[in-house]
Amino acid sequence: MAIKPLSGIRVLDATSNIAGPFGGSILADLGAEVTKIEIPSGDPSRSMAPVEGDKSAYFEVVNRNKLVTEIDLKSVAGIDRLHEMLNNCDVFLTNFLPEQLKVLGISAEEIMGRFPELIYGNLTSYGSVGQDASTPGYDATVQARTGIMHLTGEADGDPVRVGVSILDLGSGTWLAMGILAALLERNKTGRGSLVETSLYETGVAWVSYHLSAFQISNNPSVRSGSGHPTFSPYGLFKTKDNDICIGVGSDAVFQRLCIQIGREDLIANELYVSNVGRVKNRKALSEEIERALVEKPATYWVQKLGSNGVPADLLALPEALFDDPQAKEVGMLLLNPDKNSSVKLIPGLPIKFNGQRPEIYRSAPHKES
Repeated sequence: MAIKPLSGIRVLDATSNIAGPFGGSILADLGAEVTKIEIPSGDPSRSMAPVEGDKSAYFEVVNRNKLVTEIDLKSVAGIDRLHEMLNNCDVFLTNFLPEQLKVLGISAEEIMGRFPELIYGNLTSYGSVGQDASTPGYDATVQARTGIMHLTGEADGDPVRVGVSILDLGSGTWLAMGILAALLERNKTGRGSLVETSLYETGVAWVSYHLSAFQISNNPSVRSGSGHPTFSPYGLFKTKDNDICIGVGSDAVFQRLCIQIGREDLIANELYVSNVGRVKNRKALSEEIERALVEKPATYWVQKLGSNGVPADLLALPEALFDDPQAKEVGMLLLNPDKNSSVKLIPGLPIKFNGQRPEIYRSAPHKES
């Protein structure tokens, strides 16, 4: 039986690009009937390379399980049609800038005043208030603003963008989470809510412990490459053939690591007895560990360390997940219902209900016209 906890909930998704549509796709995966409102020129994400027909790789992922209808929100007829659809709707999602919402007549005040039981979800770049509320932004630009880009990259290299759109996907997740909470609240009060989130607020949340660390140490944040600013040894290490990633988060794990690589002498070394010392002397410690690791191949060490309580794993390409036995065991990669698409498998929601993952029952929609 399909898992659809939001069955019966109707959502109009007027968002575009990545972040907002991803939030809508979460609700759709959970069983809500989500109708994507697309402007006549089409969602810009349809043309984000690579593209197949009228759907891109991005569009395929963030618009699965949705229906689509074309509405010109700049026309009187389009707004009339929107109002008609909202009469039978529970949730309305937007990601327009504040002045655009007012010009179109679809601001939260106007829509919720007309439909008081409606839950209005709004996702923006920098929030709905403040001097930057009307400033456009993308994942990378907000990564730069919130310090994420500064934190990413090698210590002696340039700042770089995180390789996945973490602010888009993170903001979409917060949007969906807020909508779920608002639905629960409506069950108690009978009234809708305004749910707001932004890429900027997500970025601020993602750097939480860096902000706490600065207040304690007064030291500016630094890049740590594949490592970690507060733990050592942590990050990529060379083996006989390929790199592996090792994570040591406690003295006990460090001791297990030393035993498994045959370097018990490091346990009592005064430089490495405490995590503070290991962080201070991370470069020398990493060199000591790699002297042992280069004697055996990566797969040997990953199996040995992992089976003996030391977090360690191979450095792999994303596409290696197609052949990863664990991905198959947990059932994370789901079939795309569009048999004509080259995209055969799409990661589902990383959530299970009683052992079952919500399915992808409808491929991302083709353009209506």
